[in-house]
Amino acid sequence: MKRFAFALSCMLAFAVPAAAQEWREALTGAEKALAEQKTGEAIKLFRQALDGGAEGRERVRAWHGLAGAAMQANDFAAAEKAIEDARAYIAERFGAEDLAMAGNRQLYGVVRLRRYNDREGARDAFAAAARIRNAKVDAWDESEGPMGAVGHKPSGLRLPPRAGALVQFRRDINNDDGTDVSLAYRASRAGAISVTLYIYRPPGEFRAVFEHEKQTIRAFNPSAIPHRDEAHAFETKAGKIEGRLARFEYAGQGGVIGSRLYLFPLKRDYVKLRVIFRLDDEAFVDAQVAALLAAIGWPAQ
Repeated sequence: MKRFAFALSCMLAFAVPAAAQEWREALTGAEKALAEQKTGEAIKLFRQALDGGAEGRERVRAWHGLAGAAMQANDFAAAEKAIEDARAYIAERFGAEDLAMAGNRQLYGVVRLRRYNDREGARDAFAAAARIRNAKVDAWDESEGPMGAVGHKPSGLRLPPRAGALVQFRRDINNDDGTDVSLAYRASRAGAISVTLYIYRPPGEFRAVFEHEKQTIRAFNPSAIPHRDEAHAFETKAGKIEGRLARFEYAGQGGVIGSRLYLFPLKRDYVKLRVIFRLDDEAFVDAQVAALLAAIGWPAQ
C-alpha cells in the first residue's frame, strides 16, 4: 500500500508540471497564430490554454487573446463573454484597479462600439482604462514642472503645455508599457479647434498604417467624406520630419466640419494628429497646427 501511495504521488508530481507546460505551449501557439491572422487556430488554442488550467496573469492573457480573436472572427458574443470572465477573475484575484483591468475595459469598449454601436458606453470604457493606466504606468517626465513641457519617456518627445492658441488639457496612457499615449489640446477661442496628438508604435509599413488610420476615421464616422491626402513636411532642430495629411469633411451643427489626419513616422514611434474644426476656421487651424508642430521637442532622427 505504501509503495502504491508513493508511486501515485510521483505520478502526480510529474503530471502537474506537464499539464502546466501544455497550457503554456497552447497560449504561446495561440498568440503566434493570432499574429499570423490564423484566427480559427488561435481561438482553438486560447480555449485549450483556458481548459488546460492557465492561471494567474496568463489566464487573463488567454481570455483577452480569445476576445481579440473572436472579434476578428466577428463573434462578438464570444468576445464579450471572454471579456466578462476575465473581468470577474481580475477583480477577484488582483483587484478592480489592477493594470490588467485597463486592458479589459479597453476590449470592452471595442465590443460596445462594434457590437452595439454604443459610443457613450465605449467612451466610458476607454476612459476607465485610461484612468487606471494614468495612475500606474510611468510614461511621463514632468521635471519641468506644471508650466513646462512634459516628456514622453519611451519616445523622447517633449510636448508643450501651450502652442499658439492651443492649451493642453488632458493626457492619457493607452497601453500597459506607456508606448501608446495621447494628449488633447483645444483652442482658447472656445470651440474653434480640438487637436489630439498620439504617440504610438503600430505594426506595418507607413503607407499601410496611414491607410488603416483613414479607414478608422470612416468606420467611426461614415459621414466623413475624404477629400484628398498629400505629403506634409516641416523642419525641426532635430531634422526634417516628413509624413502625410488626409482631409475629411462632414455636416455638423452650425455648418461643415473639417477633420484632418496627420501622420509622421519616427525611428521607432509614430506621431499622429487628429484635428477637428469648423471649416470656416481653416486658416486659423493651419496656424495652430504649425505652432504645435514647431513647439514639440523632437528627438534626433
